[in-house]
Amino acid sequence: MNLELKGRLALVTGSTRGLGKAIAEALAAEGADIIINGRWSKTVGNVAYEIEHKFGHNIHVYQCACDATDPKKIKEFFSGKMLQIGHLDILVNNIGNLEKFGNFFELEDENWLRCYDLTCMSAVRFTREAIPYLERSGRGRIINISSLSSHQPGNFSPHYSAAKAAMNNLTKHLANVLGGKNILVNAVCPSTLSSGGWAQNIIDRSRRDGITTEQAEQLMRNEDNKKSPLGRIGMAEDVANLVVYLASDKANFLTGHIFDIDGGITRGV
Repeated sequence: MNLELKGRLALVTGSTRGLGKAIAEALAAEGADIIINGRWSKTVGNVAYEIEHKFGHNIHVYQCACDATDPKKIKEFFSGKMLQIGHLDILVNNIGNLEKFGNFFELEDENWLRCYDLTCMSAVRFTREAIPYLERSGRGRIINISSLSSHQPGNFSPHYSAAKAAMNNLTKHLANVLGGKNILVNAVCPSTLSSGGWAQNIIDRSRRDGITTEQAEQLMRNEDNKKSPLGRIGMAEDVANLVVYLASDKANFLTGHIFDIDGGITRGV
C-alpha cells in the first residue's frame, strides 16, 4: 500500500508501547517521519532508535519526552525542538490510559479527574500547540484515538467512557472550526484490543474475580469474542491501518467523523 506519506511528519502521543507504537510504526512503514512521545526520555529514546533502525534510512525519527498532563512541558517542546524541526503534518492524539478499573461506586473524584486529564486534556494541549504547524502544512490531519465505549458504555470504568465521549465532541468541534484551514479532524473508536491496557485489564479482572490471570484472560477473550461477528478481539494493527489511511490524501474529503473499528460489535444502523 502506497499512501504517499513520504516527507510528512507525524507526532503520535503515547507512542512508546501498545497502540501508539503500532500507529507510529504503520506511519513509518508508509514513509512518514515520526515524533515519538512518552513520559520517560530513556523509553522514548529506545523506541525511537528501534523504529529508525527498523525502517532504515528512509525516515527521520524525533523524540518528545514530556508529561502530557503538564502544559508547560508541552509548550517547551513546541517552542524548542518543534521550532527547530519546523513543520508538522499529522497529529495523532493517542494518550488515554485507564489507571483505575472499576464500577461507578469504586471510583473517587481523583480517578475521574485524572482520567479526563490524561485522555481529553492531553489532546487539547497537544492540539492547541500543533495547530499553527498543521495550518502551515496545508494538509494537516488530527486523528483522535477514542473508544467504542464513548458511545456504547459497558458496566465498568464510566470515567473512561465519559472522557472518550468528550474527545468525540472535541473532534466534531475542531472539524468545524479548522476545516477552513484545511485541517481535517477525525476520531477512531476501537473496541477491545489485545495491546496496551489489555494486560492491565486482565490483572484487574483476576483480582476482582479472585482467579488467575490466565483464567481472567480466557474469560475476557471469550466474552469479547462472542460479541463480534468475526469471533475475535481487535489488534493494534487493525486500528493503525485506519489511522494511516485517514492521515493520507486518500481521505481528503473526510472530516468530523467518528469511526468505529470494532469487528461488527456495534449493532446500530
